[in-house]
Amino acid sequence: MMKRLEKVFLILLTIAAIQAISVVEAHASPAKMLMQQLDTNKDGLISLKEAVRHTELLRNFGLIDDNEDGKLTEAELAKSKLTPGNAKSAVSE
Repeated sequence: MMKRLEKVFLILLTIAAIQAISVVEAHASPAKMLMQQLDTNKDGLISLKEAVRHTELLRNFGLIDDNEDGKLTEAELAKSKLTPGNAKSAVSE
């Protein structure tokens, strides 16, 4: 009986963890989501080479890159209305 309760508890705990992760991902900003998706070397920056995988981002890369260093930071992505996903919030402002 105790083993069965432990299994049920572990299953419920796993379901709760998966739901918590889903909620966090659903509320992640477009900048954070792009960073997670494209920053393949995990240096906290999106280079031109990494941005090639996202046509819409690549199209406006130079305009989003405020300091013109050839890399996008999460802050640059977050503040630009040209960042894919930010347009929705820019329209409502």
